[in-house]
Amino acid sequence: MKHFLIFSIKPVCYNSYLYFADSLAKALRDCGAEIEFFSSAKEPLEAMERLANRTFDAIFDFNSELPRVKMDDGSYFLDQIHAPFYDIILDHPLYHHDTLKQKISDFHVLCLDQNHAAYICKHYTHIKSAAFFPMTGEDLLPDSASYPQKQTDLLFSGTYTDYRQVEQSILSSPSFLGEITKKLIDRMQNDVSLTQEDALRQLLPSLEESEIIEETFPLHMQACFLCDSYLRAFSREELLLSLAREKLPLTLCGNGWRKSPLSGFSQINIIDDISFSDTFALFRQSKITLNLLPGFKNGTHDRIYSSMLNHSLCLTDASPLLKEQFQDGKDLCFYDASQPKEAADKIAHLLTDKEHLETISQNGYFKAKENHSWLARAVCLLKMI
Repeated sequence: MKHFLIFSIKPVCYNSYLYFADSLAKALRDCGAEIEFFSSAKEPLEAMERLANRTFDAIFDFNSELPRVKMDDGSYFLDQIHAPFYDIILDHPLYHHDTLKQKISDFHVLCLDQNHAAYICKHYTHIKSAAFFPMTGEDLLPDSASYPQKQTDLLFSGTYTDYRQVEQSILSSPSFLGEITKKLIDRMQNDVSLTQEDALRQLLPSLEESEIIEETFPLHMQACFLCDSYLRAFSREELLLSLAREKLPLTLCGNGWRKSPLSGFSQINIIDDISFSDTFALFRQSKITLNLLPGFKNGTHDRIYSSMLNHSLCLTDASPLLKEQFQDGKDLCFYDASQPKEAADKIAHLLTDKEHLETISQNGYFKAKENHSWLARAVCLLKMI
């Protein structure tokens, strides 16, 4: 029997980390594994010392800071446990540089984007492996495959960030950093296929060699994190404003929307913060769930699978990986985020063609049920390790 240790340290992001940890644990148990939890909600962090010299088949944490934890003698805490450590990161590796650079002895990373895994392999050669491993969601009524009654036409679930505030932070940065961040933003807005690492490399010939060199490339990526923050916030607001101007009936769920320009539209319904697990009920009530990938050029997002598992038609921008997994117009629908008017027309057409909408939703449900459940993720993980 496999024996795994799962950490639950950070109660953030609508408790999404806790949901992911609990769901992964349950699925691994269903596969016959034994699971041990360490939760900061139940024990003080000092109690982690009891895990020293224990042996496990693997350790898991989400967006972890554990590789940075050291003992009094300067050795790494994780090296005191006999097990490979898997950090499941939920955004670009640039946000985790201070963790990823730590040279613990048996370090592995799981990512939501294949490009992120390649980035880690290139720049953190001490990490033994980096692989694609997406999160998923929950089927609220797993014994019912029938299409449910829907009260909401179009749902978008996610946090609002004002890109103008991010822009102010960029302007307040040291002049060199602010200038390169603005250049990165311009370059990536002109070519939406570019990753931030590709855009930064294109700028390298125009920069003095003393300012950016290969050995410190991840550090400079981290320094330019406001580029990623700005683009995510800007693209999200611009897309939703375009749909609102087309008079589409849109429901927004997440922190901050009442302070956004969207709050001024009469047909916009705003639902304040709810826990991550409660969002599945919103997906189940929604005919269409709109997804905008958070800058993942060859990845995916749990919103896609969560909506499909609850019989909601997922309308998302595409990535090569998603195009491999699904068929446009059969399992879900793709749209071009740079063409919001076309996206609005597609939404309007789907909402008027009830039979077609339900057919795609049901196809997506069965596809996700078979290939993208937590049990399927656990089976994949067991093969991987």
